[in-house]
Amino acid sequence: MSLADSPFVDRLNTNYTPSDLETSKIRALLVGPTDELARMDAEIQAMEIALGQLKEQRELLKRPIDTHRALISSIRRIPLDVLLEIFFRCLPSEHNALIDPAEAPLVLGHICRHWRAILYSTPMLWSSIHIPYEVPPTVGPRLARVVETWLERSASCALSISVRSLDGGLFEDHPIISHLLPVSRRLCSLELSSEELSFIRPLLQLGPDDFPLLKYLRLRGTENPADTNILRAPALEDVSLNLVSSADPLSYPLRWSLLTGLNLECYPSWNSQEGGLDTLGALNVLRRCPNIVRCKLRITRRVPFGLCHSQEWISHWVVPKLRYLQVGDGKFADATSHNEDKMTAHINSKGFTSSSLQQLLQSFPMISHLRLLPEMVYGYTPLSLDDAFLALFCPPHALCPMLTDFIMTAPSAGFSDTAALGFVRGRMTMAVPLQHFRVQFDRPLEVDIVLDLQPFISDGLRVELEYPTVAWKFDARVGLYESGSLY
Repeated sequence: MSLADSPFVDRLNTNYTPSDLETSKIRALLVGPTDELARMDAEIQAMEIALGQLKEQRELLKRPIDTHRALISSIRRIPLDVLLEIFFRCLPSEHNALIDPAEAPLVLGHICRHWRAILYSTPMLWSSIHIPYEVPPTVGPRLARVVETWLERSASCALSISVRSLDGGLFEDHPIISHLLPVSRRLCSLELSSEELSFIRPLLQLGPDDFPLLKYLRLRGTENPADTNILRAPALEDVSLNLVSSADPLSYPLRWSLLTGLNLECYPSWNSQEGGLDTLGALNVLRRCPNIVRCKLRITRRVPFGLCHSQEWISHWVVPKLRYLQVGDGKFADATSHNEDKMTAHINSKGFTSSSLQQLLQSFPMISHLRLLPEMVYGYTPLSLDDAFLALFCPPHALCPMLTDFIMTAPSAGFSDTAALGFVRGRMTMAVPLQHFRVQFDRPLEVDIVLDLQPFISDGLRVELEYPTVAWKFDARVGLYESGSLY
């Protein structure tokens, strides 16, 4: 009898307990199916053994087939110039090459002898290197040998080198320094970062003529730039300085008129009131850089009260190539691209009056993206821009005629909702209409202008209006201890 016709089908999957007679019937019923199950298991086992043997035979046949196919694979027939292009595309684009066997260029030498020969005979593949100094003393000599070999493979190529050390004072006599000095004339890009830059001072104090190719320089740490000859390099055009020093940034021996890129984040020394950059200093930096294209100036010192109230000379700036300007304390995202006919400006309004800020903006009619993001500082009253200031962006004044993106956050946004509506309406009538309008207020909503803005939003204008949530809400549980008694 088939189990499908079992008289106990209705009792299956229940808690029914069969009698002794029923138990005997069930056991007799299972004899045939149990034997059939054992037969199937034996057959499956035999098939699995046969399948395993067949897989072994297949592998023995496949292995020589694969090795022969490898001889005629497409990668072996790629022309040398194409293979080199692939190698170059494997190199990192956001930073210098790492001393890491799992990344290019080192990983390319692990593939085959042919690739290794090409890799070691192509100096351009070794033209950049990042050197991490955070290594135990026992590893230092081995790292120095790796750096030496790397630089030898670069032959006479221009070099891009970055060095990072937590405590450079421990490495003043490190052999790596002796490997960097001979290649100074090949440096085109150099980044040095350490709490104490004294470890690399022998390199920094070489003469300007020892850096004929150096175009990009980044220094981060504690150092007196006045003693740094590298800042006088004749081809230097892009400089980023994040320094703690008592020296005035305006005293740095840079060839200011040649700079196209500049990032200054300079702080006063801990034990001195000297150093750092205030708003007036930042504006003076701009006056010195007629060829500047990208400029980021972090304000690290307060300007004496009243000195920013008369900046008529702002309008006499000549910086026709400037396309990205950041002035202030905040951290902003860099613009990913710079249009030849437009300009991005991120300005922290601290240190400006409404009139001096107006003069600053009038000096740059090509501004297309404007962000006014003030930083709250204890003891300092932030600039609040009112309805009258916002009206300057609309006809007949039309401040920043190329403006397409406008972002302002509290507390600078001191204007009314009605003024915001008038701003949008005025800008949308101009030859270059507004595309993005974002304002963060530090006051509650007074007049809902979203419905009035809807026609512009339907035409593609992106509007973001942010208001604070209710400042206070009654909470009946305030004062209760969270966990039991006080003790």
